[in-house]
Amino acid sequence: MNSNLPQRLLPRLQDIFFISIFIATLLLGQRMINLDGDFSRHLLTGKYVLETRSFLTVEKFIHPYLNQPYVSHEWLADVVFYAIYSIAGLAGIIALSAFLTASTFTLLYSKASIRLSLRLPVLILVGWGALATSLNWATRPHLISMLLLAIWLVWADDLRRGEKIPLWRFPVFMLAWSNVHGEFIAGILVLLAYSVGWIIDYLLDPAKASLTVGKNIWLAFLLSAIASFINPGGAGPWLSILGFVNNQYLMSRMLEANAPNFQMPELRILFGLLIFSIFLLAVKKEKLSAGQGLLIAGFSAMSLIAFRNIHLYGVTIPFVLAEALGNARNIRIVDRLENILRNIESQLKGIFWPVAATIILSALVITNQTVQKFYQFSPSVFPVQAVEWLEKNPQQGKMFNELNWGGYLDFHLWPGQLTFIDSMADTRGDVTLQYEIVITLQEGWQVIFEKHNIEWAIIENESALAQTLESEYHWRVLYKDDTAIILRK
Repeated sequence: MNSNLPQRLLPRLQDIFFISIFIATLLLGQRMINLDGDFSRHLLTGKYVLETRSFLTVEKFIHPYLNQPYVSHEWLADVVFYAIYSIAGLAGIIALSAFLTASTFTLLYSKASIRLSLRLPVLILVGWGALATSLNWATRPHLISMLLLAIWLVWADDLRRGEKIPLWRFPVFMLAWSNVHGEFIAGILVLLAYSVGWIIDYLLDPAKASLTVGKNIWLAFLLSAIASFINPGGAGPWLSILGFVNNQYLMSRMLEANAPNFQMPELRILFGLLIFSIFLLAVKKEKLSAGQGLLIAGFSAMSLIAFRNIHLYGVTIPFVLAEALGNARNIRIVDRLENILRNIESQLKGIFWPVAATIILSALVITNQTVQKFYQFSPSVFPVQAVEWLEKNPQQGKMFNELNWGGYLDFHLWPGQLTFIDSMADTRGDVTLQYEIVITLQEGWQVIFEKHNIEWAIIENESALAQTLESEYHWRVLYKDDTAIILRK
């Protein structure tokens, strides 16, 4: 019998890190489900694809855009979400989310710590990035993109360093990613930064810039860019995403598209990481490559422009900046701790703890009825009881609804009822503008109701629109609770 077996089963630092992030995600699960209305629309899209065995290429769920061209560039993630939801419910979705976030940052920590032979400083830096991204943790496809970006960063860094890596990985991986989520563009930007960076390095010092490395980086970039067009929408995802981002009206109406407000306490984590990154770059003796510099500058700028990009920054920057921690071993206490950890972890092998934690914790949240009640759509955020009433008392005619409730209404009432708006369908801004005019009772709101033949509405019960429809236009109140009111013309 192996007397060292109990010791060999001790968790490594990266195992503890994985389990910690996994548990943190489970604890945030209730908030993640109720953060916005996108998730329900993703579930419905996945259901549509699986049941019809066809891609969503035209709008099916909101009546103002019915049958107009629509690019569903997240269909593969939506299928995964709905498949898990249909088997394990919302608890299964949270377990998947926990696995994705834990795997993302554990991979980054593992690769950076091995490359630098440095554990604790890298753990702190990557953990800092994880904390920053937690502001954007939600049950949406970007959690999958975070893991895909982490894998992409590791491969791209290997390519930049001249290590042997099959180039076919990049276009094949991009082929899948571009059908999972629109943030595949972040992967393209990583290779673009390294490609342009290689040219800068070559111009500054041709002797140190390998032509083979440059050729491989540019090939990976070009092949990946071409592969990103292989999806049901062709160039549609690029046009849709770039058009959406450049739509000033929509961007101004989205809280997550605004620049982060560092006066908010929860954003001090990001602010501190930005300041610390400047400090690290200032004290680093050896220069980073131009590609790394472009990557840091680009993703830092993206996080400062829009709140929604913080998770991309939190994944990318710690991995790139880890190289600036190389001098940490010169600090005596750090060197001692690293030697102790190296001696301990040299005896520990395998992936027992991450696998065991994933299975045990996932089984716990999926099978425990108390936990299942915790992971639910909140009646204070979504019209849960009102929708239950509508399912028993379906309404005829076209509806008007609260924007953030659109996805929830889509999922529960379609195909019997189409919504007026949801948080994903409008990439042009036309319907959002009409919604804003109506909900704020601006001049001409009645014309919009007439144009779309609105016969009933489900809106916040204390809204000005609800009071106006009931008191001045004598719409009948069919249902009312603490969250929602249903009125009929």
